[in-house]
Amino acid sequence: MNSRGTAVAKSTDVYLCFDLGGTKLRGALITAQGKILAQSTAAVRQEEGYPGLIDLFKKVAGELPKTPKFKLVSVASAGPLHPEKGVLLDPTNFFTDKKSWGVLNLVASLKKIFKKPVLLENDAAAAVLAEKWKGGHGKTGNILAMTLGTGVGVGILANGELVRAGRGLHPEASHIPLNLDNKDYPCGCGAYGCIEAYLGGNHFSQRLGRLKGRPLTGQEAVKLAEHGDVWVQEAFKEYGRHLALAIRTLSVLFAPEVVVISGGFSHASELFVQETNAFLPALMERYREGVDLLPKIKVSKLQDDAGILGAAYNALKK
Repeated sequence: MNSRGTAVAKSTDVYLCFDLGGTKLRGALITAQGKILAQSTAAVRQEEGYPGLIDLFKKVAGELPKTPKFKLVSVASAGPLHPEKGVLLDPTNFFTDKKSWGVLNLVASLKKIFKKPVLLENDAAAAVLAEKWKGGHGKTGNILAMTLGTGVGVGILANGELVRAGRGLHPEASHIPLNLDNKDYPCGCGAYGCIEAYLGGNHFSQRLGRLKGRPLTGQEAVKLAEHGDVWVQEAFKEYGRHLALAIRTLSVLFAPEVVVISGGFSHASELFVQETNAFLPALMERYREGVDLLPKIKVSKLQDDAGILGAAYNALKK
């Protein structure tokens, strides 16, 4: 960004961008102005492990037009990861035969395929950059983006700057525990009661499925709620209260002016955001004196495009 918080674009540049989540990989050709020229999506088959994932990158890219030529490759991925080293650090949502994938040098693998420079960024960090760039929050210096998908990503802009943890890592704020002692909420990181364990789409649908006595996907849960299943509707309201608890914790840490939610579960926001807005003010009561830390909650205008547009912005600023 320049001094006004906007990116300086080279009008002819095109980037090959990817958004990697726990269940799908999306690829797109995106211009320096943030226009998506073409895109393709495929399901991640975790049983095929890391080699299968690399093959999937090739497949998705192969379904895109050969022109215009792209300048470089930029990936937004679920974490944990190290952006500068280009390495996935035993990501919490990738398992094969119940074994995690370990440390993966994703950038090196993709450089061999595409013969171009490759950038890696946490998907939630990419999302918060996209919200500043294209999401209508260009004048806001303090933004917290929550991607509610298979897992939960948290990206933060504080005073106009992307927040990093020590050692160049992305802060894995979704693994802050809301209740470590609640064994009903196991997390992919190995702990219990993390924000992700409460709010990740897979965890939510699996809990519902166990209580319903049959497997459920997140989409099926939404349909049940929309068709009047009172029990599932109440589960979504509980989700909204858990989201309020998570936002309270993150707001005390990072003091955002606005919390923007995106990702697959944000499409069902009408089922839970009202409950979040009702529950949050009481949780924040002691944090509204002097500086009012109660943030506004917004559903992203970018929706599922937040991560992949953030990958494009990461390419642009490099």
